[in-house]
Amino acid sequence: MRPRHIELLIKIALAVAPLIVLAAIYLLTDPFKVLHRYRSYYESEKPCVISLNRDFVSVQTLLQNRQLYPYDSFILGNSRSLFYEVADWQQSTRSTHSFHLDAYGESLVGIHAKIRLLDRLGIPLRNVLLILDYETLKTAETRRGHIFTKHPALTGQSRFGFQLEFFKSFYNPLFLKSYLPYLLLRQIKPYMLQDFMLDDRPMRYDLRSNEIQFLEMETRIAHDPDSFYGPRTHLFYTRPSRTQMSPSVILARQKALLKEIREILESRRTEYRLIINPLYDQQKFNAADLAILVQIFGPDQVFDYSGINDITADPRNYYETYHYRPHIARRILKEIYSQPRNPPRNPQEPNRL
Repeated sequence: MRPRHIELLIKIALAVAPLIVLAAIYLLTDPFKVLHRYRSYYESEKPCVISLNRDFVSVQTLLQNRQLYPYDSFILGNSRSLFYEVADWQQSTRSTHSFHLDAYGESLVGIHAKIRLLDRLGIPLRNVLLILDYETLKTAETRRGHIFTKHPALTGQSRFGFQLEFFKSFYNPLFLKSYLPYLLLRQIKPYMLQDFMLDDRPMRYDLRSNEIQFLEMETRIAHDPDSFYGPRTHLFYTRPSRTQMSPSVILARQKALLKEIREILESRRTEYRLIINPLYDQQKFNAADLAILVQIFGPDQVFDYSGINDITADPRNYYETYHYRPHIARRILKEIYSQPRNPPRNPQEPNRL
């Protein structure tokens, strides 16, 4: 072989070697926990460290455990639905077999796919709680990226295509900048938390219900709320003083998905409720969209907590501007299950403040 060819091969080997090393690290450490099957995808009372695809974890945990536990009640929605705790919901449903079937950044197409999966598997649907807002409903498509890609059981995607999403994300320089030092030091530094690359929040996890609880934050708030909210003051921006309405987002595609969800729930004689989230932005859920939900699901099933009301008025009902706290979810559950069934309820209109 000519020296020039040898020199070229050496250059190629040097260029490819880091990629091979990184690929080996990925295969050995399985950072996103999608290469292998795990009895539990989280360790209770510890930080998750690497943000996992919650859709995959929820569906995979259901599939692995449905023979062990006779699930019959499900909470679906985006990460806001996490704070509807099973222990609170079971006081109204009397079911001891509840399961969180949520996903980060959940879309209507994801909720629809999960309801269809439950129906196809013949899993009982005694109770269903749908946690919605205009962000959930505004798209009938799945968001892109490894955090949001759907479990193949929902989409029929090939295993190769699914795994490729995560493999490509692993090579993101921002992720590697945090993950590789963590592997060496086994310590989470502040810079690693930027852009949610890593997560240092300890959480309690219940495998049976797939429930996550951030008890450490609640303990801090109970002990000294000022020390918790003081550094977060800049997050809680000033909202408009007059009611703003969210844009209409329920179009033909969304209507079709919503109708099929209703048909499945009705055919299973499911006791279900739809909750429209009390978002910090205080935007009122679009009246036309609300009318569509009521038309499809019936006035007794839809509960609208959006807009300006005593929940959204108080920033301390939220951890940040995206997630409200468990005591608010607890209150909502108590209200929607304890009253007589009425037309679509919006319990705190602005004129009641």
